[in-house]
Amino acid sequence: MLAATLAALALRVFHLGAQSLWVDEAFTWLGADLGGRLPLATLLENVHGPLYTLILHAWGAVAGDSEWALRAPSMLFGVMVVPALAWLAARWLGRETAVPAAWLAAGSPFLVWYSQEARNYMLLVLCACLAGAVLAGPVRRPLLRLVGYFLAAGAGLLANFSFALLGPLHLRWWLVGAGESAGDPSVPRAANRSRGLWRALGLVALAVLLALILLPWVPQMTRTWDWSRLHLGRAAPAGQAPLRGATTFHAAAIPFALHALTVGYSLGPALRELKSGSPTAVLGRHVPELVATTLVFGFLGLAGLRGLVRRRRLLDALLWLGVPIVVVSFFALRNFKVFNPRYLAVGAPLLLLVLAAGLADLRRGWKVGAGLAVGLLWAVSLAHLYFDPRYGKEDYRAAAQLVRQQGRLGEKVLALGAQEPIYYYYRGPLPVDQLWLGYADRPRRLSEELEGKLAGARGTWIVLSRAEDLDPGGVFARILAARHPEAQEYRFAGVQVWHVPGWGASRDAAP
Repeated sequence: MLAATLAALALRVFHLGAQSLWVDEAFTWLGADLGGRLPLATLLENVHGPLYTLILHAWGAVAGDSEWALRAPSMLFGVMVVPALAWLAARWLGRETAVPAAWLAAGSPFLVWYSQEARNYMLLVLCACLAGAVLAGPVRRPLLRLVGYFLAAGAGLLANFSFALLGPLHLRWWLVGAGESAGDPSVPRAANRSRGLWRALGLVALAVLLALILLPWVPQMTRTWDWSRLHLGRAAPAGQAPLRGATTFHAAAIPFALHALTVGYSLGPALRELKSGSPTAVLGRHVPELVATTLVFGFLGLAGLRGLVRRRRLLDALLWLGVPIVVVSFFALRNFKVFNPRYLAVGAPLLLLVLAAGLADLRRGWKVGAGLAVGLLWAVSLAHLYFDPRYGKEDYRAAAQLVRQQGRLGEKVLALGAQEPIYYYYRGPLPVDQLWLGYADRPRRLSEELEGKLAGARGTWIVLSRAEDLDPGGVFARILAARHPEAQEYRFAGVQVWHVPGWGASRDAAP
């Protein structure tokens, strides 16, 4: 167990600050108000992880706001997941699954990915493991169980509201027990009734306390999300803009999510590759990895499901992952929330536990072979994550460095697509402005807005990233090429930079 935890630490510390922050991490940096006072009103506006923001604010006062410092809390939470998942495995599946679960948690590329990201998902996964372990254990001290679950679940909800997707599973575990039937035949009927009464009273107390925890954020929830989109009989008003296209759900969304949960985002097609090319052509270039992943995890997954059936845990598993998949898919179909595998992060522990059950039940030879196959696939995935720019985040750091080195007095910076990382990385003398890329569906308006932003500057450094969200057809790049063919272009991983000379531009201008 100690070896697995140390291995997890090594995998998560390695290259922790190597990649640029991406847009959501820059949101975290802005929301944490590092160096400021973090007003309560600002914290209450944060519906994407207020507890993590508070932790990062306190940590940043000591460690600063470098990439390494911003990601260190996630790294530590990721390491803590290893013993937490082993504890849950021992209680829910049996002690024989604890060590396989620990090693799977240590090496999982999905968990390593989010352990190296300044976001709240590893805190969410940690709370899911702890809350599940509290509920899956024997009920010897009801009050201690109530307090332990309240702390873990309360932290999980404030880490990310998607923790609520575990509600049906945890309700079953609280009232019935992890994988148990409605009553214990070895216990007298009166004792069973008394136990059921205390469980019901505890459930009411928990519901009240957790509701009180969430209450301060309810007003902001009603303002941030359009809950009317979830109404089945609702028709979208004329002119209402969808989130990203007609829907963010696709028939391949769930297979892709399961693929990401098992081998991460760095084995098979890269995210930018999927967004920029024909899906059929992209998948065709990665057939060997996809086939190997399907065979290895298909075999081990079937062995694990057989182990769940033997341990009478199959219903729990369906509630654990099935409910989040249905809810997240429904949100995407109703254009309420985009579909993304990270919204299924609460189900990541279950997949690892299924694999642990499979490894624990296999005969020695098969166990060694399956373990080596998983280790090989994960090693390739982690190597891509650490060393292959195709699988990395957008390189805002290099783009900002170019502007700092070549920018001249009288010039400006214009950010499009994802602006927040530019504010993080470019802290130079040139003013930073932004242009909304959503005008791409109205090319004339986009052209007018662009010319207005360029006017009056000696030159403009245009930094464009994540154009696939609002401008998948590349309208902005075509407009810029047509109106300013003299613009010089620079390309970085996921980021394009143009320098458009303006009035009085001169190569010998003072830097």
